[in-house]
Amino acid sequence: MSLVPIEERKKSVFEISEEMRSDFSKFPEIVDYTISTSNNMGSFGGSAVGVEIYGYDISQTNVVAEELAEKIKKMEGAKDVTISRDKSKPELQIVLDQNKMSSNGLNTALVAAAVRNRVAGMTATRLRQAGDEFDIVVRYKRSSTSTLTDIENIGISNLAGKTIRLGEIAQIKEYWAPPSIQHKRKERIVTVSFTPYKRSLTELQVEIQKAIDESNLPAGVMVQISGAIKDQMESFMDIAFLMVVSLILVYLIMASQFESLKMPFIIMFSIPFAFSGVALALFLTGTSLSVISGIGAVMLIGIVVKNAIVLVDFINLMRERGNELYEAIAISGRSRLRPVVMTSATTILGMLPLAMSSGAGSELWSPMGIAVIGGLVFSTIVTLILVPVVYAIFAKHGERNKQLAVYSEMDFMNSKNGDTK
Repeated sequence: MSLVPIEERKKSVFEISEEMRSDFSKFPEIVDYTISTSNNMGSFGGSAVGVEIYGYDISQTNVVAEELAEKIKKMEGAKDVTISRDKSKPELQIVLDQNKMSSNGLNTALVAAAVRNRVAGMTATRLRQAGDEFDIVVRYKRSSTSTLTDIENIGISNLAGKTIRLGEIAQIKEYWAPPSIQHKRKERIVTVSFTPYKRSLTELQVEIQKAIDESNLPAGVMVQISGAIKDQMESFMDIAFLMVVSLILVYLIMASQFESLKMPFIIMFSIPFAFSGVALALFLTGTSLSVISGIGAVMLIGIVVKNAIVLVDFINLMRERGNELYEAIAISGRSRLRPVVMTSATTILGMLPLAMSSGAGSELWSPMGIAVIGGLVFSTIVTLILVPVVYAIFAKHGERNKQLAVYSEMDFMNSKNGDTK
């Protein structure tokens, strides 16, 4: 079901789905239902989340599934909790006596067809009316097959035209039929599923994992989280891999540009603080960590180093022109302040509409804007204050190493001259 744009309605998708749940609960004939919103890639749910329970013993896995389902129902933000395995159902089992069937001129096929036709019915003909066709199904009335005695009294005609009661040639037993058994990777599985509601998948994952850890699992039973939470975890792993690749590529490019292995470390010093800014911005705005905000953090790696490159490159230029270390840093800080601030400000202002949007799809994309803005604010401060400090520390350390090397060489030359004399 597609809703009208958010500008044309007064209720959110969560409020509408909650009202639908309330309405459906009033109909006892509705046994099971699931209401889910569109997937927003790991923010506030919508896609079904599952807990997979593996085990050969059906009774054990049923008990574990019931316990976990009760715990999940008590969790905030978990709706429409269902268990994939149906409960055992009462059925009638007809055990035919081959000797009695043979003596009455019957066989298994005749008996099975007769019982099926009288209980389920058979299509006798088709009715054509106003261009439409309807099946005419002939069977016993429901009231005539509702008890065990009714089934035993079903009459079956043999080839000689004689009618024999089903109870005369078969024994009818009532028993509980086992549920349908699902398999995954050649193992029996039962799944407890639910729909997240107004709560992030990350928070639900922590709470569900805690419930699993606290459960007393029997031997041979294994439980793992699946569904949207598993997809989100895999997405976070992909984002972490992208971050590592981005950091390596940025370092290699800067190392070749500056012809130094030390300068890229100084420039990349602001990246961890950018991630701190992302975490703080998400916390202050009450936004959950999601795949989209993770993508924004990956974007920051390329954006953040730009300001540090501008500052460090200008410091190197001032030192090449003969300025002392601290003088070069002071000159660079004054002259590069405006470009750094303006560059960050334009990016932040460009992300504000995305971060503050309230239209359709804003729940999906606003975390990216919030992440980029928070990271840029922190990284800009770090670039202007801490990057020059780190540069000075590395430069002083490098100068001291050069002086020690010079002194060592002079001592070596003096000792060599003394030996010559």
